[in-house]
Amino acid sequence: MKNKGYAVVIGAANIDIGGTPYKPLIPGDSNPGVIKMSYGGVARNIAHNLTLLGIDVELITAAGDDPLGMEMLKKCESIGLDTSLSVMVPGGSSSVYLFINDEKGEMELALSHVDIVKQITPEYLESVSDVINSAMAVIADCNLSQESLLKLKEICKVPLYVDTVSVSHADKIKGHLDGIDTLKPNLLEAEFLSDMIIENEYDCLEAARTLIDQGVRRVFISMGPHGMIAADKDHAIMVDRYPAHVKTTTGAGDSAMAAIVWSTLNENEDGDGITAPAMAANAAASITISVDPAIHPGMSGDLINNKIKEHNVLIRELKEYREGEI
Repeated sequence: MKNKGYAVVIGAANIDIGGTPYKPLIPGDSNPGVIKMSYGGVARNIAHNLTLLGIDVELITAAGDDPLGMEMLKKCESIGLDTSLSVMVPGGSSSVYLFINDEKGEMELALSHVDIVKQITPEYLESVSDVINSAMAVIADCNLSQESLLKLKEICKVPLYVDTVSVSHADKIKGHLDGIDTLKPNLLEAEFLSDMIIENEYDCLEAARTLIDQGVRRVFISMGPHGMIAADKDHAIMVDRYPAHVKTTTGAGDSAMAAIVWSTLNENEDGDGITAPAMAANAAASITISVDPAIHPGMSGDLINNKIKEHNVLIRELKEYREGEI
């Protein structure tokens, strides 16, 4: 890594309970399948991936003193995450994320109970601003309250990465994108934030331009099976998805965000700032969806680089963006 130091990740850490049916779902009926419990949450997953990629991480989350929450924090510590600045809430209920996949592993429906994250207040963030501003990068998920997200933008003096999480959570930053270094929405979230309907890559480019005009330095829009569009104020590229046998898509976006941070911190000075991170993001996502857990236990920089070398995916520089023709 060209810089030594740590990253701060702020947001949700959940107990994940998920099920995948053996056959297509029958609504309103009991569906035979497999149910598993694991530890997740957008911020926790990003932090876990960053740790596997060799970056020291300070995870600032919130948890109750219930057995599941205490065990989750112990698990975080056991994999190398520093949770010493996380907010402990006596009598609080730790976050739970409940999801149901279809028979192919694609998420069909989910419920999230992450109210405890509201305990990461603007005042608390200000109290740990020295730790935040001594980091190489700060990554926040939009499970945080709007007030905390806006306070974080105000106090953060280092590059701030924001994961939108979902359309409903993205509402907290809509119209407040200035000061965000890097934003990673999916198509639905990009549509919502840009007030556009995205039907093709050129719509996606226009949405990216709109978000950048609102103050974001870089945008990485995940297009699912169609890859990713990455853009800054000068140019844009489209990177095709890497081939993968999908077991579950849960966690793919979290690994992609971690890879964007990791690649940016490792990128050579002559890099354009979007190509290497976009390739790393797509590679990390394809690695993640090939396993059942939300975190690939063998995630590493070598695994990402080998995936990139093995598959010569199409990367198109979209010159019409640079020339202002869209």
